[in-house]
Amino acid sequence: MLNYWAENQNWAKLTPWLGSITIVMLFLTFSPVDTMFWALINIPLYLFHQTEEHYWPGGFKDYFNRVVNGLPEGDEALTDEKVFWINIILVWLAFLIFGLLCIVNIGFGLLIVIFSLMNCATHIFTGIKYREWNPGLVMASLQFLASVYGAYVITAKGISHPMTWWISSVLFLILVHAILFKFVMGKK
Repeated sequence: MLNYWAENQNWAKLTPWLGSITIVMLFLTFSPVDTMFWALINIPLYLFHQTEEHYWPGGFKDYFNRVVNGLPEGDEALTDEKVFWINIILVWLAFLIFGLLCIVNIGFGLLIVIFSLMNCATHIFTGIKYREWNPGLVMASLQFLASVYGAYVITAKGISHPMTWWISSVLFLILVHAILFKFVMGKK
């Protein structure tokens, strides 16, 4: 069953639906004047970002392997299975956990926002470096703007000890991205 969902990024067919459901739920539950809204807005935005990357128009795996890594056709550093696990565990599960932890402390929303900022920045940097669209760039550009504002709102209105949250969040996410990079660049 997991092979079916991983193969050809079949899991990504769920992302536009999940994004639509979560954005409706977000607007029904919170108002854009609420700090919690800005802590959670990246969840539906990230689902739409994954739609662009992996479903429509898709092609992120091939773009990463051919353009970013310069691998010949047939060689893959990033496989369907890796794409599946990265997106289900690192994004869906982590965003769910940190989204729920926002109830305890809104600072956990900052983790979601900073993760999104880091991911969006890589898409934007790649677009500038190669002077071309890459799968996920359009949503990353929009999401980057929402994330910057979300970071401001959470920092200014939501958390105590903002410097501690920023430093610990950035260090934690650097560690996560380093592990992710090692995982992606490792053998099949």
